[in-house]
Amino acid sequence: MPTHDDDEHRIEAAQDDVMAKDNGGVASTDGTETTDGAASNGVERQDKLAWYRRVRWWGWILIAIAAVIVAFAGTVGTQALLVKHHEEAAIAVVKDAVKNNRLNDLDSVVADVQKQTRAARDITNGGLWSFTEKIPGIKGSMRVVRMMTDVADEMAQDTAPKFVDVARRIDVKSIYKNGRINVEPIMKTLPELDTAAQSLQRYTEEFDKIPEPGIGVVANALNSSRGMLDKANRYLQAGVYEYAPKLPEWLGYDGKQTYAILAMTPGEMRASGGLVGAVGTVTIDDGKIEIGDFQSSSAFPGYKVTARNLSEDEQRLYKEEGPMRLNYDARDIANSPDNARVAEYFKDIWDQTDMGKHTKLDGVILADPLMVQSLVKVLGDVKLADGTVLTGTNTADFLLNTAYKEYAPEDTDAMFGTVAKACVKRLMGDLSAGKMVGLVSEMLTLAHDRHLSVYSFDPTLQQILWERGLTSTVPLNEAKPELGIYITENNPSKMGWYIKRSTKITQLDCGEEGPAKYHVEYTIRSTMTDEESKTLPQYITGIRAEYPDSHGTSFEKIMFMPPAGGTMSNFQVTGNGADPVADSLNFRLIYTTMTQVQPESTVTYSFDVTVSPDATTKLGIDETPTTSAKPEVTYEKLCRVE
Repeated sequence: MPTHDDDEHRIEAAQDDVMAKDNGGVASTDGTETTDGAASNGVERQDKLAWYRRVRWWGWILIAIAAVIVAFAGTVGTQALLVKHHEEAAIAVVKDAVKNNRLNDLDSVVADVQKQTRAARDITNGGLWSFTEKIPGIKGSMRVVRMMTDVADEMAQDTAPKFVDVARRIDVKSIYKNGRINVEPIMKTLPELDTAAQSLQRYTEEFDKIPEPGIGVVANALNSSRGMLDKANRYLQAGVYEYAPKLPEWLGYDGKQTYAILAMTPGEMRASGGLVGAVGTVTIDDGKIEIGDFQSSSAFPGYKVTARNLSEDEQRLYKEEGPMRLNYDARDIANSPDNARVAEYFKDIWDQTDMGKHTKLDGVILADPLMVQSLVKVLGDVKLADGTVLTGTNTADFLLNTAYKEYAPEDTDAMFGTVAKACVKRLMGDLSAGKMVGLVSEMLTLAHDRHLSVYSFDPTLQQILWERGLTSTVPLNEAKPELGIYITENNPSKMGWYIKRSTKITQLDCGEEGPAKYHVEYTIRSTMTDEESKTLPQYITGIRAEYPDSHGTSFEKIMFMPPAGGTMSNFQVTGNGADPVADSLNFRLIYTTMTQVQPESTVTYSFDVTVSPDATTKLGIDETPTTSAKPEVTYEKLCRVE
């Protein structure tokens, strides 16, 4: 009796016959094979069987299994893409609300966000997703995605409405009106803010407990989201529990706040900006901001009152060695690249004056004509007494150069104050939300390029200023490397307007391991012509007694400061400049040099820079601000930062 094994043998034998035909032969009825050229008994060549008839039975089983796996993977993949789509859509709703000013309809915005987060959560809590959490190799990552969507939805459903309740209770129009900031509406919402902050803290802690997944793309998404959430929560907790309670003090409800405004001119360069030509004050009293008259730095408080708190390095480098020995009266105090030091210099001078003996100084603001031009740009044109109209495009040119050509030197410093007061007066009016956003954006950009710097002697407020980048300082961040280049003009003049500076950066080490290396070319070019050096006022061209033919020559003392955790090497100089030599400034390695830049001439410093191994961004430049809104920095070649 034939067995099951016999049947299988017959089936396999038949399939072998088919395979033999495929290989060019024809099976005979007795099991022997004949070739195409010698087919016996007139047997003609048989056509090939279709592919699906050549697949063995176990092949069909494998194909069926593969089809199921592909279909399953495709379904799961589609769901993962939908989850990603819904989460991105939730973020887009918030961005769109800010961009299109939908913040007056917060209920609708939150509802749209909740719709997207709930859709993502429904997918990851469905049966198919639950099944994937049991599959070895991917179950951990799938579980992490579900946990992420759970927390995101809980925040949308629970935390977001709490913040909406706070916003609904605040009458925005009542906060800023008639030039006064009313802090009371904000203070009344502190209990609700506390509840909302606790909710965000709770969900942030839940998110931080989510385990690290095995799949890289999921791990990256988790860590990125965790970083953003932790940062937002940190700011909010600080805002609710540290910053908000101090608002009455900062806004002058607990006593008038007084800030000094130091009007700098990059026309005569100092490390932080320029010579301080005028000093003014801005006060905040019960939320009302007022700006006082500006005095020339020679009148406030004169050249005999100087900063007495210079460090040993500062004293040696700029007061003893020269060639021009700075006096460090009010004119010279912007010479430190660290604006915390500038504020300390000025406070020491302030405390020596009659005003300082009766008025506490709460902070120092450094500003140059580029900052004033931005105010004019946002708040409107300013008309001077002689009919000159200053706009958002010509104000800096006028204050940095034109005024020195057309007005007496004693009148030029007062013009900065005139324009600034006109702008602040407009600021005191009912400022629209659009103009306020534009103004804040302008100020942050100006601070980044050292045209504006604010320092507060209140440690909590100063922490905010540090975090927002509103206080300039030397390179300190190894992850975001910057090369410091700071200039002190040693020819009393306004030559800075004619000095153009540019930096070219080339990365050297693409494909190599270790810290990134760059080649830097720093070029200083004088645009003043020989004719201008002979005909322009000496107040602009300057003249040193020891160099009677020095009209129009810029004498620049330059400080190069390596990036934090980095080095500089291989200095070369082209033009009339000295090789930089190593020195120190307040425990930082620096390199100093002197150069003379005559009219229509150029000096170039070339050197190599190696940044910290912890650097995550390209090499940047932090330098004494130019007479342009932004420094001229170009990159010849960059490697991808891993």
